[in-house]
Amino acid sequence: MTPFVQTVDNIFSESGGLSKLKEFEYRSQQRQMAIAVAGALESQRHLIVEAPTGVGKSLAYLIPAILYARKEKRKAVISTHTKNLQEQLFRKDVKIARGVLGEKEVHAVVLKGRRNYLCTTRLARAMASTGSLFNDDEQEQLRRIFEWSHETPDGDMENLGFTPASSVWDMVCSEKGICGSTVCDATCFFQRTKEKVRAANVVIMNHALFFTLMALQDSDEDFIFPNDFVIFDEAHTLESVAGIGIGKNISRYQILSAIHKLWNGKTKKGLFTKQKKAVRALCEETEEKVLDFFDTIRTAAQTQVESSSPSNEVRIRRPYFVQDTITNALIHLEKEAEKVQATVKQEFAQNEIAAARRALWEAQVLVGEFLEQPEFDFTYWVELGSGRSGNITLCASPSNIAEAIGPKIFRNGASVIMTSATLAVNNSLDYFQRRIGGVGVSGTILDSPFSHHAQMKLCIARDIPEPDTDGFADSLPQWIMRSIDRSGGKALVLFTSTVLMRSVAKQLEAEFDDRGIALLVQGVGKQRHDLLQEFKRDIHSVLFGLDSFWQGVDVPGQALEHVIITRLPFAVPNHPLIEAKLEAITRRAGNSFMEYTLPEAVLKFRQGFGRLLRSTSDRGMVTILDSRVLKKRYGSVFLSSIPKCPVEILTRNGESAIVQNDEW
Repeated sequence: MTPFVQTVDNIFSESGGLSKLKEFEYRSQQRQMAIAVAGALESQRHLIVEAPTGVGKSLAYLIPAILYARKEKRKAVISTHTKNLQEQLFRKDVKIARGVLGEKEVHAVVLKGRRNYLCTTRLARAMASTGSLFNDDEQEQLRRIFEWSHETPDGDMENLGFTPASSVWDMVCSEKGICGSTVCDATCFFQRTKEKVRAANVVIMNHALFFTLMALQDSDEDFIFPNDFVIFDEAHTLESVAGIGIGKNISRYQILSAIHKLWNGKTKKGLFTKQKKAVRALCEETEEKVLDFFDTIRTAAQTQVESSSPSNEVRIRRPYFVQDTITNALIHLEKEAEKVQATVKQEFAQNEIAAARRALWEAQVLVGEFLEQPEFDFTYWVELGSGRSGNITLCASPSNIAEAIGPKIFRNGASVIMTSATLAVNNSLDYFQRRIGGVGVSGTILDSPFSHHAQMKLCIARDIPEPDTDGFADSLPQWIMRSIDRSGGKALVLFTSTVLMRSVAKQLEAEFDDRGIALLVQGVGKQRHDLLQEFKRDIHSVLFGLDSFWQGVDVPGQALEHVIITRLPFAVPNHPLIEAKLEAITRRAGNSFMEYTLPEAVLKFRQGFGRLLRSTSDRGMVTILDSRVLKKRYGSVFLSSIPKCPVEILTRNGESAIVQNDEW
């Protein structure tokens, strides 16, 4: 070992610095990961690590990253998918690192997109122009934001305590071209955050912001900051998030917001309040053309959707599928705004008009590119909001994310570390490496610190009808109830269909009432966070959940002793990007099911399976109510991708039998 790697090894050893902390439990897998991360950083190699739940992967990469950043005067960028992990890193793991390494070693900051931060310069100018810009309700919101600005330490809208109207927050948040070091003083919260980032050796952000910032980078030598390196946690989500981050989109809402900043015909407010009537009329005329254009888009997109498989994401396969009826109007308004900007004397108004002009110019470019479809390797689609008044977004993204980001991410001169609890399919990282453009990158799959054979049991329903047959929906409620009775509640039931979930919940209401078990259903009443808190509080309750509950849910202890998977999570290939991926595989005579559909389902299945055991003291069972896992050839891929444990086969007549793993 090199001296640097040896230092890291000493910290994670049984007698090292971590072992001296209260409640620390030595884990050989954590030590193994920390050594691997330290070695990759020092040699500027890339590394992919599957670290199962319980390994303690956050500290295993955070401590080597801090030491290496300080030693080499580099900046460690740590990117996560969920807000929960960001909070854990900043509020818990960074504190632990400080306890081991010392306060002076660790300078960490959380960075969000600039529009999350209050700009005090814009706030002051907005307060001085309330009459012309805001109605009474908006002025009250502005007053509350002003009071909050004297209390908040970070100016992060998340901590505001209420959700302001977009027309208000859009006028006071940090925005490029208006909020900057030459305009704002040290009281501006975004400028404060930028100063903290400059001084930090660890910057924590989410994947979406990372790829958005990386797309804006001119330099090929850095990811985002000079002399930086990056660690991606929750890396299993990278492919989907990266496509959005490096793609392009423009929505009806964005264009209307730019127009309304100048003049809103309904509220009679805006920067053009004191301008000539003809100028304000031009804003209203442009707004009408924008509304008509997006109505045409909606109609044209809906004609391409099959009634048997409705979707809010509609792929657009040909250029100029509708006529461009707004670009000239946007150009005309932008030029008129330029004339007005030259006549106003207030710096505030000049800057705000300039920002609106920039938004109108960007809209022209993005609408034009979407209609023209100049990128042959991009996929283009329309996202339709619900209802006639719902937002409509024009989207474009690289069809092959691996080719788009692989060369930019896995380059020489700086390490990339990717980690997650679920990256492998059939005990191999090949699939993940191909999808992310990291073929040939070193990888390791760590053992789980849990004793699955002692802590859990896997139950598989052999005699339930297969999901695509008529009998499945009819028999599922009683199979679920029978499973729940085995654990006395305390169950998370994972669905892949909203319609089926709500139907089953309605059919079982009376049976849950008879047993005195609270039934919590996602999307019915409470928000996801509140639903999860209620599930944790009432330890006998049962939670029916959809996609967002298959991953990122951490419920250790008695409240969750049973995970019930209602069907194998094969995704419906109705998103344009997925459709494009499948078409690309078919074009080269590949097998899209084996190369994409099955691996994706296995990874999601592993995520759902992993909800059960969150600590070494947890106990419970996972029940699979999809007989295909036993009857189809591909079922073995699912079963071989989860840890070995006792298996019980459930039959129609209520009997069951314990089998060994090799008897599946």
